[in-house]
Amino acid sequence: MAIELTDSARLAYPVLRNQMIGEMAQLAIIRTEQRDRMARNQATGDLARIPNGTRPDGSPRYKQELVVHALVMPGTTMECKVGEEFRCPAPGDRVRLILKGMAFGKFIEARKTHRSGKLNVGDVLVTGTDQAQCYDQMGKPKGEPIRDQQTALKVPRGTTVGFYGPIELVEPTDPHWVAQAEEAYLADQRAEQQARAIPADQPAADRSWLDDDSPF
Repeated sequence: MAIELTDSARLAYPVLRNQMIGEMAQLAIIRTEQRDRMARNQATGDLARIPNGTRPDGSPRYKQELVVHALVMPGTTMECKVGEEFRCPAPGDRVRLILKGMAFGKFIEARKTHRSGKLNVGDVLVTGTDQAQCYDQMGKPKGEPIRDQQTALKVPRGTTVGFYGPIELVEPTDPHWVAQAEEAYLADQRAEQQARAIPADQPAADRSWLDDDSPF
């Protein structure tokens, strides 16, 4: 029986980064996690949630991001940062894909037409990078989108550049990857149960808020 995917939060894994036009990733989804976006205060060095207006009751709203926990499937060329180096993960490796802003919106739109909005563990997320956009110091787009990697490489050093691409959700066709994703999902469930049993003075929290160093 298929396992319906529910949101939760646990351990940290390497994060896939959009950074090169022409790269792609095919991922078997384990789970998703929505959370407040965080930014580092340049003056104090502290992390803080990014404000995003207020709710009707006057309480503050904060910008959101979606963390997709997944297994890498064959054909993936997108890289993740491990320590100070970037490398392409191997099929079967666990990774995270952090979606915010435009990318988060694309995921929401893709989900609307995918199995009536329902996600199952093992569903496949296909994404890639097909353009780059430069930004000015105020965070506004500067110039036209860049469509080829050679042009992107010529962007002056110090310019803020964001890399973007399509996001597609498809039903799985290989039971092997569904089984692997379900095994990882159930392992996470067991880990969460164990974490809840840890005494309050011994927290085991994931503090990797700055997984994606893109400012937009």
